[in-house]
Formats: sequence, C-alpha cells, structure tokens
Amino acid sequence: MAKIPLSQEDLEAHLEEQLGFLELSAASFDNGFEGEAKRLAGPIRILVHDTKNSHSLLRQLNKKGVKFLDSTFDFNPADIIGHGGLVCISSGPAGSKYVAMLDDLPPPAIKWVDFETWWNMPVLVDNKRRQLTRQKIILTAANQDGGAHIDPKLDEIYFDLAKKNSLGWVEQTKQGVKQIEGADRAAIRQIAHELLKTLKEGYSKKPKHDAGIIIGGIRLTTAPPDTNKPVAKKREIGRNERCPCGSGKKFKHCHGRISA
Repeated sequence: MAKIPLSQEDLEAHLEEQLGFLELSAASFDNGFEGEAKRLAGPIRILVHDTKNSHSLLRQLNKKGVKFLDSTFDFNPADIIGHGGLVCISSGPAGSKYVAMLDDLPPPAIKWVDFETWWNMPVLVDNKRRQLTRQKIILTAANQDGGAHIDPKLDEIYFDLAKKNSLGWVEQTKQGVKQIEGADRAAIRQIAHELLKTLKEGYSKKPKHDAGIIIGGIRLTTAPPDTNKPVAKKREIGRNERCPCGSGKKFKHCHGRISA
C-alpha cells in the first residue's frame, strides 16, 4: 500500500507532540512516579535515534546539527568508585537516593556539544569500570525494560545499574549499610531535561528535592565492588577540598554549601 509523505508542517507538529510527551512524563516523574522514567525513554528514542531502516524525527527535520546540552560532571579516571556523571545523591529524613539535578548545576558542568558526542560519550561508569552512554541507557530502557517493549532478558550492564546499584554508593544508617537505588531512572530524567533544554528555547526546571544534594561524604560511603558488606570507614570530604563534581571550587563553596 502506498504511503503519503508528511509535510514539514506535519513533522513540526510531531515534534511539538513528542516534546509535550517529554514534559508531561517529566512532571509525573518529578511528582513521585519514578517509573515514568521508562516512558521518558520512548520520546527520546523517537527524537534522536537513527537506524539503517528508520530516521529520527530530528533527522527528518534536519535539526540534528544543533548543539546539545551536556550536563555531565567530568570523570576522573583516578577515582576507584563508580562515576555518576548524570546523577547526584539527595539525602534527607527518608534516606538517600540518586536524583537528577536538572538546572541546579555549577557552571562548569554545563557544556554544548555535537549530537554524536552527546549520544555516545560515557556518562556513567560503574564499579567494574564499565561505561554507559546515553544511547545505551535510553535504548535499553525503551527496547528492553518497558519503555516500548519488555524483553525477557536485560542487558547485563544496565541490569547491574538498575537492580544492583553498580555505581557503588551506599548509605550508612543505624541499621547498617543500605544500597542507594534509582541511578538508571535519575539518569534518564536528566537526559530528558538536557533534550528539552536543547530543543525548547528558554526552557528551565529546578529539582524538587526534600533535602540537600550531596556528591560524596556526609553519611555516605562506598561499597567494594561486588559486595554489600559495610566498609570500615566512611568517606568524608573536607570542606576545603576540591568539590568532586568537577567545578574546581572548594567543597564548602559548591555542593558542601548546598548540603550544609
């Protein structure tokens, strides 16, 4: 059966619709339904992912040549723990969890890059030194983990991130060491935010966190790879040390100020 080509106006309408889907799902996520992260992956895939047999919406609109917002913290290869380049940790009375910082970022974390760099650069590095790109996170969430399809088998690196806290950060509580969850979902939320900032002029969004944001230290420690055993000593960050977010500022003037 013949297919009718869509006009530029039709494609622009699809763009507005997909961005609307992103905003609605992002609002649902921010209001507490974090499973919405999987549905965020769907419009992101439609907007940017090209294959041999299909073209992304941005490709059809000739808009993949724009610069994309990159909000990742720089990775330090000398670090022996997992690197959450797209996520931070919120700590409060209800405990600690991975969160998306949205627009609450120090200036050095905001960069503009071409699409291929944005899509394929490592943004998370787990405690086995395995790297995850935005492409890996989004396509696995959409194609395997319920965004658009549920696969009976899940990519191992993504599975360890989502189910086993492979970034390695844990919380020291009165009851012992507790795994911190949600790095996969927080990362997807931040990717959606980056894309909205890229494609919607003037778009901004601050996070809705109950408590201060921390990068490391302050009731947090790291678990040795492949074990849930508590470590002997908490990891503390001195207020005069460089902030681990990569801003170049002292901790007390950066995320130490936020979490104080």
